[in-house]
Amino acid sequence: MDIISFEVPPFPTYINGGEDCFRKGKKHMKRNFSVFDILLVKKGVIYMCENDVKYDVVEGNYLILTPGLEHFSYKPCSVDTYYYWLHFNIEGTYQLKKMSEINWGMIVKQERTYTEPARHTLHLPRFGQIVNKEFIYQELDKLLIINETNRPEKRLMEQIIFQQLILQLQSDSIRIPTSAELVTKQTINYIQQHYKQETLKMTDISKELLFHADYITRCMQKTVGVTPIQYLTSYRLQVAKQFLSTTNEKLESISKQVGIHDSTYFSRVFKKVEGISPIEYRRLANREGK
Repeated sequence: MDIISFEVPPFPTYINGGEDCFRKGKKHMKRNFSVFDILLVKKGVIYMCENDVKYDVVEGNYLILTPGLEHFSYKPCSVDTYYYWLHFNIEGTYQLKKMSEINWGMIVKQERTYTEPARHTLHLPRFGQIVNKEFIYQELDKLLIINETNRPEKRLMEQIIFQQLILQLQSDSIRIPTSAELVTKQTINYIQQHYKQETLKMTDISKELLFHADYITRCMQKTVGVTPIQYLTSYRLQVAKQFLSTTNEKLESISKQVGIHDSTYFSRVFKKVEGISPIEYRRLANREGK
């Protein structure tokens, strides 16, 4: 599984950490740990295996090992490898999910009130690249310096630094879609589901999405460079080309199946966009398929 998902607050709790080195030829021991363990490689490579999945954690990458799953080095380090390790725990429940299951537009679980804090779902990638290396290494060094002291206020500071590290790792790995991108995705999904309707118009899309037509158009132009109607035409022609290249159906039938009931108008639009007529396109597609 690619992602650790859990609700915050409370944030994960930092336990302990350090900086270490595997000399060339050395391996990480085999064990089943009771807490989470982050390995952040500063130089070299650690060849890790967890739950039968292999990870080559190279310089600038990190891996979060999960409680209850056996992990070990599946082969020795090929060079001297310097890395940070951090142990932490998550209060309450967490889930391991695939990246495809994550909806980054739905991270807010509860808005804050005067008596209750806001609640969010944090999705933390288990394996990824450290993009902002300067910040991450600087905060790690701070954390390890504080680690050496026993003053109570420093223990609290550890938690703050660790939270910043966790949030930065998520930010480096996953970019949450903007509101314009979310509207565009909804618009495209709606068009792909209803393109067969000859009378499909902007008013239909606006009514379904509960956004003004002008706003939807601006979102589409900003994110994909076309208006919803231009995308509708493009998608209809894309489907039509599939029919033309894989079936012997008549032009009138194909144009109706893609939501354009006037085959003459369909041919005119097709030639304007593609540069050739539907019949010529079919002939070329059949020739290339032989």
